[in-house]
Amino acid sequence: MPIDTLSYKRDPLKLNSKYLLIIIMAYFVAILSADVVAYKFVSIGGITLSGATIVFPLTYLFSDVITEVYGYNIAKKIIWLSLIGELIFSMIIKGVISLPSANFENYQNAFELTDGSMYLFVIGGIIGNITSSFLNIYLISKWKILLSGRLFWIRSILSTAISELLIIGVAVIIGFSNRLSLHQQITVFSWAYFIEIIYACVFVWPAWALSLFLKKSEGIDSYDYNVNYNPFKIS
Repeated sequence: MPIDTLSYKRDPLKLNSKYLLIIIMAYFVAILSADVVAYKFVSIGGITLSGATIVFPLTYLFSDVITEVYGYNIAKKIIWLSLIGELIFSMIIKGVISLPSANFENYQNAFELTDGSMYLFVIGGIIGNITSSFLNIYLISKWKILLSGRLFWIRSILSTAISELLIIGVAVIIGFSNRLSLHQQITVFSWAYFIEIIYACVFVWPAWALSLFLKKSEGIDSYDYNVNYNPFKIS
């Protein structure tokens, strides 16, 4: 099958892609998992982290691969759908927790503590993602054209480093301001960003291997010539 370099004329979702839906599902699972464990703070070797920090970097792995193989437009659609789904998910959780508890149930405070404020983290994540996720896939796409598809590992690490700086800052300010002091927020932000950069340097290699596998298996290697990079325009 010939390699597709005209991502703006052909939509992989209409080409009976064998793996794209699986990758989308994995991407969405990583997002929802990060939301659920956001208020679980862990301490490893004196480093304080939100549980979301451990899971969320996987979303950048998948979005980088999707953009690299299937193109910017597909990645853009997936990001918007995931943000909408994430918001609905958090509202459902909040709504169910707010319902009156049964007489024999005595865990209402635990639910409120762990998941009652999830929507704040999700809102912060959505606001951050509107900037950072679209910036990430934009950089992957543009740099791919500039470098003729070479050096995926450098493109992925640099785009993640820039994008993560934005989303972590916004998510910490909005999502944790009701739980942590300013000093604690700065600590969580600093360690989270440091860990995310480490993750980016580690995860880029399986992401690179996955992208090579998909390009060969799917017969698709999209270059986003003449693509409209406006994130708010869905074609």
